[in-house]
Amino acid sequence: MQRDSVHFAKSFGICAMLAGLILGLAFPLDANAETADRRNGANAPILSKAEITAVVYSIERQFIVDSRLKDIGSVRLTIHIKLARDGQIVGNPNVQVIGGSERAQKSLADAGLRAVRRAAPFTMLPKDKYDVWKEVVFNFDTSALTQ
Repeated sequence: MQRDSVHFAKSFGICAMLAGLILGLAFPLDANAETADRRNGANAPILSKAEITAVVYSIERQFIVDSRLKDIGSVRLTIHIKLARDGQIVGNPNVQVIGGSERAQKSLADAGLRAVRRAAPFTMLPKDKYDVWKEVVFNFDTSALTQ
């Protein structure tokens, strides 16, 4: 189980870094996701690679996946959260899961929510860039779990 968690952590980290480099947004973790300010055309500052790495690492440390599930590598998990200025999660995160069995979907959704909630508050995020990170979409790639 530990080995699968390490593979997932590496996959998650790589996904996060690639997303940051692709659009220069560096946050949220998926290149297709945008912050509210970017969608409205605002010229907001971006987060640095170190700031993103700190967030990703804080979540990776908390992510524990049940590796006994055979089809967990085909599940795609997206968690959309809103954050207060102090880095606390505001309200209930919006979770979307596709692929895999119902059991794998539930297991991964629960693990992802636990990891994000345990990692909060995200105090490593700079308060002067709050408009960039007030809404975050995490996209979890689980394909490395089955390799």
